[in-house]
This record gives sequence, structure tokens and C-alpha cells, in this order.
Amino acid sequence: MNSLGKESLLTLWAIPKKEEVPLFLESKRVIDNKLKGPSFPIHMTLAVQFDLNPSKVKNLEEEIADRINPIEISYKGYGMKDYFFQAFYVKVDLNQDLQSVRSKICNIVKIEDEEFMPHLSLYYGKKSLEEKQSLLAELPEIEGSFKAETFYLVSFDPKNIEWKILNSIHLKGV
Repeated sequence: MNSLGKESLLTLWAIPKKEEVPLFLESKRVIDNKLKGPSFPIHMTLAVQFDLNPSKVKNLEEEIADRINPIEISYKGYGMKDYFFQAFYVKVDLNQDLQSVRSKICNIVKIEDEEFMPHLSLYYGKKSLEEKQSLLAELPEIEGSFKAETFYLVSFDPKNIEWKILNSIHLKGV
């Protein structure tokens, strides 16, 4: 399995199709122009830091594809934190369907189903709350949903902010 570096984490992402989220792209462009954060695709992290023997990747992908149905991801409004990887994002509704999918994923990849704050990041960085809040007036109101029919197995290096999509998993469900 090709990863980026020894500090890389294995993660599972949902990535909306660009045509489903044009306002996200507009918002990210405005934010990137002002705050100059690192480049990354708009995504929601579903699981992070799980170990996976390269020989078991195919089995894991098949299990996720077979056990998880495509899911509607609902979002509304912006959020921001004083945390590099949650600096500026679109809030995602943690409804029962999403919580159930998250629990199944944690079970499949054998990690604890700990606190989960689903979000779609628009900016990673250390800018002040004031700088980020000043951009809100320039951003479109954002509310809607998209259908996640594919999850992505991603090698992510948080130290160097580098990522590599290793494979896509098309959800079939049971």
C-alpha cells in the first residue's frame, strides 16, 4: 500500500461531487483567497488512525461496500474552532443515519466509536476567530444535502498536510 510517509494516518473520507456543492466551492475559494490555507479537497472524515495490513485492504473495502448503504449527508451553516483541522467548516447534521454509519465503520475498522463531530472542512489553519468571522458576510448562506455513494480510503500526513486517495469504495449496502 502506497502511503505518504511514516507519520501518515489511514483515514476514511466522504467527498461530495463538485456539482452537488457549488456553494462549498465558492465559499472555499473566498476563504482560501483571504486566509491562504493549504489545498485539500472538501471532505468529511468518517474514521481516522486505524491500522490496516496491506493484505487486508481488499477485505475491508468489500465489507464497507457490502454493509453500508449510500447515505444522505445534510448540512447547514458554518462553524469554526481554534483547532487547525477544524478551523473553518460547514456544519453537518449528526442524524441517526449518519451515527449508525459511523458506528458500523468503527466496528469494521476496529476503532473506538468515540466523539464524532461531522463537518466538511473549508480551511485548515491558525487564523484568529476575528479574521475568520469577518469572512462570514462574504460567504453564501449554505444549507442542503448530498448523497455519499462512495467512500475514499485516504493516506493523510497531518504534519505535512499531504494526502493521497488510495482507493474508492462504492457503497452497495445490505
